[in-house]
Amino acid sequence: MTAHETAIVADEKVPTIEIIREFDATPERVFRAHIDPELYRQWVGPRSLTTRILKWEGNTGGAWAFANDRDGEEIAAFYGSFHEVRASERIVWTFTWEGAPDTVALETLTFEGREGGGTRLRVSSVFSDFASRDGMLSSGMDVGVKEGYDKLDELLVHSTGPAQQHMQDAARFTTLVESASPEDWSRPSPVSGWAAIDVVQHLVEWSRGFLAGGAGIEFQTLDVEADPAAAWTQHAADIQAILDDPADRILSNPHTGDMPVDKAIDMFYTADVWMHSWDLAKALGREPDLGQERCAAALEAMRPMEQMLRDSGQYGPAVPVADDASPQDKLMAFIGRDPAWQPNR
Repeated sequence: MTAHETAIVADEKVPTIEIIREFDATPERVFRAHIDPELYRQWVGPRSLTTRILKWEGNTGGAWAFANDRDGEEIAAFYGSFHEVRASERIVWTFTWEGAPDTVALETLTFEGREGGGTRLRVSSVFSDFASRDGMLSSGMDVGVKEGYDKLDELLVHSTGPAQQHMQDAARFTTLVESASPEDWSRPSPVSGWAAIDVVQHLVEWSRGFLAGGAGIEFQTLDVEADPAAAWTQHAADIQAILDDPADRILSNPHTGDMPVDKAIDMFYTADVWMHSWDLAKALGREPDLGQERCAAALEAMRPMEQMLRDSGQYGPAVPVADDASPQDKLMAFIGRDPAWQPNR
């Protein structure tokens, strides 16, 4: 794990504090650690304190509250509201200490992907006056912020199980699905013969059949054609529920053998959601970002199995790309996609 410094800057001309911190994890994972209350309580604040979540509605317009304890005794409590939550990109919230209810900070957090992988987190806090800002600085907040982010580094190393990975990848795909208009679903996709709606249909149908046949998990029938967004939302929730409570279920398949159902979902389905996010983004005219670090790792893992993958019919012939192409472009070219594909081509 790479050690990163935390920069805390107080502007001399306006009552603001800016915090900049880099993490080796993807923006999706760093964002989730800020919006998932169970993860948030594990890392926020100094090492000498523990955190209790009192209220948490992690969506635009929701409210939050938490308290810090030391040896079972409450030391401080904070509350605020979520002004805006934009998945994996941005959180805007108000922040108030109960001991100073007239002082309200407005904080904007942005999660920027770094070239080559990782995340740059920027936190901009705006106060009503210099006295409030300087009081926050003198309270020892710098220790809490730095130790908290160090704890977050440690947490991110250990929070990449099947349930967490699916939540992140499904959230990215959900953002794309929700951004589509009814007219968008007939747009062509990079997959030959598929429209945008076919990408969603594929992920929903094959995975539900895979789990029904291999693990005996029955699902309600979803009508993707009638309402792609509603069908996808229900499907993602169904899969997440299995991953959150796999209950020692085993998936048996003649091609894969027997394996725990959460491992099978992670290996075969979640990875498919991740890569098909590229297809749906392209179909909708967006520029996809699968994370360069993850793309490089996936490509390295797939190269030794290239002939087997080609023979299986899962991927078409590799598309030539320049030696200095990005890991994402190289990965998509490897599986037979043209990285330069556009809907009007």
